[in-house]
Amino acid sequence: MPLSDHEQQMLDEMERQLFAEDPRLARTFDHAARPRRDRRRILLGVIGIVVGLGLLVLSVSLPAIWLGVVAFLVMVAGGVWAATAPMTRATSSPEAGAAGPGATTAPGASPFMRRMEERWERRGDSDQKG
Repeated sequence: MPLSDHEQQMLDEMERQLFAEDPRLARTFDHAARPRRDRRRILLGVIGIVVGLGLLVLSVSLPAIWLGVVAFLVMVAGGVWAATAPMTRATSSPEAGAAGPGATTAPGASPFMRRMEERWERRGDSDQKG
């Protein structure tokens, strides 16, 4: 059962308040902002593995060593292509992608690197004060 317009507006307002009060908690529950792999790239990698496997079976049935080497290389390339698919982050939330003042973190940086830079900046601020 879909929400009425009034209920949807109230839900949107509650979401904005949650992001304003505790953005870290809000991002924890935001499913759309979680990093995801590029599905098309993974699919192409799997197709490469399957094609390489088919070529490998063909090379066994034919006495063609060079075809087996090519098949192996195609399978390895497909596996590497699928495994190295970059992580992407959807930005559906109002605060997603918003960086703090003076942030130098790259948009695709890991949360660990963002925390380390925030700590570094806080440490620099406390050194200047004291």
